[in-house]
Amino acid sequence: VERNRERLMKKIHILLGQIDNVIAQENSSESNEEIEFTPVMLTEMAGELRQALEQVPEPSTKEEKTALKKKRKQLKELEEHRDKLQEYDNRLDTLQDRNSYSKTDNDATFMRMKEDAMRNGQTKPGYNLQIGTGNQFITDFALFPNPTDTLTLIPFLQSFSSRYDRLAHTVVADSGYGSEENYRFMSENGMEAYVKYNYFHMEQRPRFKPDPFKAENFYYNEEQDFCICPMGQKMQRIGTRHVKTASGYVSENARYRAIRCEGCPLRCRCFKAKGNRTIELNHRLRKYKQKAKELLCSEEGLKHRGQRCIEPEAVFGQMKNNMNYKRFRHFGKDKVFMDFAFFAIAFNIKKMCAKMTKEGMDWLIRPFYELTVVLFRC
Repeated sequence: VERNRERLMKKIHILLGQIDNVIAQENSSESNEEIEFTPVMLTEMAGELRQALEQVPEPSTKEEKTALKKKRKQLKELEEHRDKLQEYDNRLDTLQDRNSYSKTDNDATFMRMKEDAMRNGQTKPGYNLQIGTGNQFITDFALFPNPTDTLTLIPFLQSFSSRYDRLAHTVVADSGYGSEENYRFMSENGMEAYVKYNYFHMEQRPRFKPDPFKAENFYYNEEQDFCICPMGQKMQRIGTRHVKTASGYVSENARYRAIRCEGCPLRCRCFKAKGNRTIELNHRLRKYKQKAKELLCSEEGLKHRGQRCIEPEAVFGQMKNNMNYKRFRHFGKDKVFMDFAFFAIAFNIKKMCAKMTKEGMDWLIRPFYELTVVLFRC
């Protein structure tokens, strides 16, 4: 849409430059070539141009008729460009920060689904459903338009706070949520983050050996702020680079460069670029990862990691396979939210009844059911 809008804007500038009218010429002069026209501006120009054409006397010669016909054609093209520009603006307003949306459900985003019957990676419109569980009960849920889980953790924790009027004390999540922004948010809000990061599982393998030529494995002297390469050469800091993520978060990467790599016997294994090697390190992220690793490898962390496999996954398994809840029944984010909210309530009631039966408390099921009916009627 953005690419087509840029092309249309160029056509509008060219068209306004061709229109032989004082008003249009003033708005399409060389000094205003960078103007970002809006549908409202084009509507005003088209109206003024139409008034100017109505005041033109009836042509008497063939040349005058041809010129008038050309101006009317240009006016028609200007109105068509205005309508097309309005259409593109409406699409961009619907897109917001997304890359796509469905025509049947503007709130849904095209994503790659886990269930791919054709096995061709086909994208389908959907929502990224995030749930929080406790003892396999659904305690919280939220819907997001972005397919990646990394960008959903902070708004999900904020929705938990607004729903329960408190922040979560302990957060357990897999490696899809381990980012600097998420670690920082949890740290600043006093949460214990049992959140894995990329390559955490690989590091726990007995045969795992860290690559000594990767920048994150270089020795770092925090006091004097320098690194040591595998050959033992000191790498001095040369600057800082700021990286902006898709969510707008800005991370800071420190840059280090070796003094002399020419003639190094390890150069062919270290890097292939010309000159001396330059690396970037995110010290804040390294500290967050180290803290997360300590928590995950602790006795409490092992307990949470074991519980993580049977908490939300069991809920999704019951939901999809046993209850056949694989698709939302409504369109639009508000209706889909209502759709899953009723399912979550029913799921928790069913779970509670099953737990009562298992613990020999069958006599409580009917009063509990009657209380549930009263609550739904209210």
